[in-house]
Amino acid sequence: MNKFLMACMFLCFAVIFGCSATNSNSGGGSGGGGGKVLQSIQVTPGAPTVAAGLPVQLTATGTYSDNSTANLTNSASWTSSNTSIATVSTTGDVTSKATGSATITASLSGVSGNVTLTVTAPTITALTVTAPNSSIANGTTVQFTATGTFTDGSTQNATGLVQWTSSNTSVASINVNGAAGLAEGVSPGSSTITATSGSVAANASLTVTNATLTSIAVTPGDASIPLGTVQQFTATGMFSDGSTQNISGTVDWTSSNTSLVSITASGLATGKDLGSVTVTAASGSIEGSVSASVNADDLVSLAITPASPTIAATTSEQFSATGTFTNGSTRNLSSQVTWASDDTTVAKISGSGLAKALTAGSAGISATLGSVSTSTTLTVSGATLVSISVTPAGDTIAPGTDLSFTATGTFSDSSTQVITVDVTWGTSNSSVATVAVAGVATAVTAGNANISAALDSVTGSAALNVSSVTLESIAVTPTTSVLAPTSTLQYGAQGTYSDGSTQPITATVNWSSSDTDVATITSFGQATGQSAGTATITASQGSITSPPAVVLVESSALTQLTVSPATATVAEQTGTQFDAVGTFADGSTQNLTSSVTWSSAPPSVATVSVTAPTKGFATGLASGSATITALFAGESGSAALTVTNATLKSIAIAPTNPDIAAGSSEQFTATGTFSDGTTENLTSQVTWTSSNVSVATVSPSGLATTAATGTTTITATMLGVSGTTTLTVQ
Repeated sequence: MNKFLMACMFLCFAVIFGCSATNSNSGGGSGGGGGKVLQSIQVTPGAPTVAAGLPVQLTATGTYSDNSTANLTNSASWTSSNTSIATVSTTGDVTSKATGSATITASLSGVSGNVTLTVTAPTITALTVTAPNSSIANGTTVQFTATGTFTDGSTQNATGLVQWTSSNTSVASINVNGAAGLAEGVSPGSSTITATSGSVAANASLTVTNATLTSIAVTPGDASIPLGTVQQFTATGMFSDGSTQNISGTVDWTSSNTSLVSITASGLATGKDLGSVTVTAASGSIEGSVSASVNADDLVSLAITPASPTIAATTSEQFSATGTFTNGSTRNLSSQVTWASDDTTVAKISGSGLAKALTAGSAGISATLGSVSTSTTLTVSGATLVSISVTPAGDTIAPGTDLSFTATGTFSDSSTQVITVDVTWGTSNSSVATVAVAGVATAVTAGNANISAALDSVTGSAALNVSSVTLESIAVTPTTSVLAPTSTLQYGAQGTYSDGSTQPITATVNWSSSDTDVATITSFGQATGQSAGTATITASQGSITSPPAVVLVESSALTQLTVSPATATVAEQTGTQFDAVGTFADGSTQNLTSSVTWSSAPPSVATVSVTAPTKGFATGLASGSATITALFAGESGSAALTVTNATLKSIAIAPTNPDIAAGSSEQFTATGTFSDGTTENLTSQVTWTSSNVSVATVSPSGLATTAATGTTTITATMLGVSGTTTLTVQ
C-alpha cells in the first residue's frame, strides 16, 4: 500500500470517527461537520413565584437542530438581572432575597433562555399570639399581637397580616373598628382568639368579666409637651373586682383647649401652642383628668420670610415664621409666634403674620416664641396704585365649582405686587357666580359674570364663564392611604362632567368619614388619624357620591421615620427613588413612601416628586448637595443626595441580544455610563422603544412583551444618548 493510499484511508477514518464523536455529544453547542446545533434553551418552571427566603430550583433544557433535547442545567452559565432580588448558583439553584422581579438567564454556546422570577413578601411559618391582659371587663378592649416567624428567617409583628377570629363572638368580638387584633368584651364568658395565616395558626384565651368601672386614672400627670410634638396619655380603669386595665381605647378623650393641645380618640395629644390645659378621659359618668402644658424649650431659633420686603402703602405682606428645633427639624410656627411691629404708624401686623402698610417709612417686624425672637425690616414706599390686573381671564368652569382669582397691582414706580387680600372683590352677576374676600369665585348656574377687584379707586376685572354641564362622577385621591394617630393627609376630589371634562372640586364637595373614631376629615378634605382601625373617606355633591377611599390608621404612634438610601449620587438631569419606612411604638414597620410629605433643600440642586405614582423620586438639577426629607405624623427622616455635573456618555442594555420564545416576555435594564466613569441604573428614566411592534412591544419600565416571531431592535434613549440591543422571538 503506497503512502498516498494510506493517507486517504487515515483521513476517511478521522472524518468518520470525528462525526461519530460529535453526534454523541448531547450537551454541546454546535457540532462539527454534519453534527447537530443547539437551537434554544428553555428554563423551567416558567414564570416562577416564590416567597422571599425560599429557594427555587431551575432547570435548563436545550433543544438541538435534530429535535433532540438535553438537560443543560449543570453546564449552562446562570445569571440574575437583579442580585438584590435573587441570586442563582452555577447549578440553577435560586435564592430569593427581597420582593420584586428578576430575570434568571441560562446561556450556553451563544444561546440563552430565561424566566422572570417574582419574589413575593416573606410568608409566615410559625405564629405566637399575646395580649397584655387575658381577662377584661365587659365593654372594654384589649389588643392582641401576632408575632410571626417568616420564610426569610426574620421574626416580626404580623398583627396586620393574619386573619383574626373569635370562637365566641357573643362573648368577644375581634377587629373592632377594623383594627387588626383588637378585641372587645361583649358579655361575660370565655372565648379563644385565633390568628391564622394559611395553614399556620396560633391562639390565646380571653375571659370577659362582669366587673364594673369604679374610677379612672390618667397618666402622665402634669405632662410638659414640647411644641409641635406628641404625648401619649393612658387611661387606667379600676374595676369593682379590684382589677385594673388599660382602657385608653374605650374612653372619651377631651382637651380643655384644643387650640393649645388637641387629642385623638386614642389619647395621643399634640402640642399646638404655648399654654396649659386639662386632659380628661371619661366613660359614662366616671372620669379622670390631669394637667398638661406646652413649652418651647426645644426651640433653637426663628427665621422670618420674606426678609426685608418693600411694599406700597395700603397693601399687605404675609410673613411666615419658621422654627428650628434641637433635633434639627423645622416647622412653620407662624400661628404660634407673637408678631409685633415697632412702628404701628407705618405698618401694623396681625396675630397670623399679615402686615398692613399704612404710610411711607420703615418698621421692624418681630416674631417671638418663648425666649426665642427674631426680626426683619418692612419698608413701605410712597408709590401709588396705577392699575389692577385680574387673572385668570375668560376661564370656563362648571356649576358648583370654585376658581381662585389673583389681583396684581402695578404702581407708579413701575413695581408690581400681588394685592389679592387687599382689594375689594365683586361680581357683576351674583346669580351666575359669587366671589369671596380672598378672590375665590363659586359658580352658581350657567351664564357669564365679570369678577372685579378694587383698591384706592382703581378697578380691574376678568370675565368668568359658567357652563351648563352637569356633574356625573367624583373621584377621590388617594384611593388608599396609611395614617398614624395625629397624622394628617390632604385628600383631593376630581369631578367628571357631562361633556367629558374634569375639574378639581376639593373645596366644594361635602367630605365624610365612615368612622370618626378612626379618622376625621375637615370640610376642605384634610383627614386626621384618631385611633387604630379602618375607615372610608367619601366626597359628595348633590346626589353624586364618590367611591370610598380606604384609610388605615396604625395602632400606635410613629416613633421613627427612615429614608433610604441614606446617601445617593446622581448626575444632573437623572434621578433616584427614595423610600420612607415608619417604625411605630408597637415595633411594627410600614412603608410610608406614598403617604409622607417629601421635600428637597435646596430645590435648586434637586427636586423630589410629591405626587403619585412617582412620590419620592428625586431628580438632580445642578451640581451640589441636597437633603431629601420625609415628614409624617410629626416625625422626619432625611437622606443626602449628591448631584454631579457628569454627562451621560453611553447606555448599555441588558441582557444583550436575547433570544426568547413567542408568548414570553423579557425584562430589560438600562445602565448609563457618565463622563466621570460612574454608572447609574436608568431603567425607569429612559424612553424605551421597539423598532418592530408587530414582533414585540416594550413598556416604560423596559418589559418587552412578544407578539409574533421575528426580530426587533430595543432602544433606550435619554438626554440625546441611546443604547440598543436585538430581541429575537422564535
